[in-house]
Amino acid sequence: MSYCVNCGMELEKTCKACPLCDTPVINPRDKKTEEKPAYPEHLSIPDSVNKRYICFILSLIIFIPNIVVIILNTIFFSNPILKYIVGAFAVFWVWFLFPLLWKKPIPSVLVAIDALTLMVYLYLYRIGGDDNGWVLAIAIPIVVFLWGIVNLFLLWFRKKRSKPAISVAVLGAINIMTVVTEVSTSIFFLKKLELVVSFVMTACCVSLMIFFAVLAKSRRMKAWIQRKFFI
Repeated sequence: MSYCVNCGMELEKTCKACPLCDTPVINPRDKKTEEKPAYPEHLSIPDSVNKRYICFILSLIIFIPNIVVIILNTIFFSNPILKYIVGAFAVFWVWFLFPLLWKKPIPSVLVAIDALTLMVYLYLYRIGGDDNGWVLAIAIPIVVFLWGIVNLFLLWFRKKRSKPAISVAVLGAINIMTVVTEVSTSIFFLKKLELVVSFVMTACCVSLMIFFAVLAKSRRMKAWIQRKFFI
């Protein structure tokens, strides 16, 4: 046990300064490595706790106004549009805040939950009689198709892919989604099949896909682009 050279106060081994007079503690004979202080200087919070704390705060920010809106709407307004607004906030919570509660999120499970939540939200329009049939004919098929494409990407990204290959895959997915969307909307609204936007999109996407495919094969072209644009 050591003592302060200034005031004589008894000091702990880990003290770097006297707690009474703030005199520095220096022992030239002590050549041992510094021991860890009794109390850490900086408080470290695990990432999982930080995520849950952020989720809790943002959930309160979303939850409290929505409860107030529901109460006011029930007592005073009775506006049917507000249920869609509250539902949109619920979808936002499931999509962006719910994953923060997971220690090790599973992408395929989260994507399935997101798709199911969106389909339930869209189905509210059908229950309310506001959709005229477009939910089942257009919205839900597009969501299901998009969910399938995202799952294919998750499986494909299990191995490391090059940037040109990723660009080709993304362009192909955009092209397919454009075709599916236009087929659904044209059959529902026009009662016939018209592929005008999809034709233009396909021409653009195929041209870009050919460019990225050539770029992936040609080392000389890739080196020239990297040197020219500092990539």
